[in-house]
Amino acid sequence: MVDAYQLAIATISVATQLFAVIDPIGAVPLLFNVPDYERRITKISRLIGVAVPVILLVFALVGPYIFSIFGININDFKIAGGIILLIVAIDILRGGTSSTVPINPDDYILVPIVTPLLVGPGAITSAIIYMTYYPIAAVIIGIIVSSFFTYLTVRYSLLLVRVMGQSMLKMIGRFFSLIIASWAVQLIIEGITHFV
Repeated sequence: MVDAYQLAIATISVATQLFAVIDPIGAVPLLFNVPDYERRITKISRLIGVAVPVILLVFALVGPYIFSIFGININDFKIAGGIILLIVAIDILRGGTSSTVPINPDDYILVPIVTPLLVGPGAITSAIIYMTYYPIAAVIIGIIVSSFFTYLTVRYSLLLVRVMGQSMLKMIGRFFSLIIASWAVQLIIEGITHFV
């Protein structure tokens, strides 16, 4: 039985790590490439506030069952997932974002803003792996909390840019990439250690 303190710590861990992987702060400069972004910001932020947690919750809850169906070992997935997260982190450090797919203004808001710009392979992989580390309640609450802060970041992105500037936002995004890289290395080591 997990007590309230342990649940709170686990929830904070999930929320902070996942927020770093989603990296809405680093994505803000790219969002300004969307035509009429300032006029559509309310619609975009609301859609993000609903779609991000729904997608992550589906993968978090269904992912382990997919493993059992296809006979995938969780340690294999830790190694593969760690590599994906490490690539995401390196991409951000090199000046990219958590997605290498460019924004096409003719596409819907759901694609590619929500996915893969925000909810890409790294976020999906993290959500699935969290289910093996933390209590399910912590994962669910953590996903909702990180999604809420993602919504707030996008909703008030105009204010963020005015106050901090795009350069500062990019720097914060790169700092988050170090958190992602650390998490990725930990996953890879744990996965390999199981087979040694």
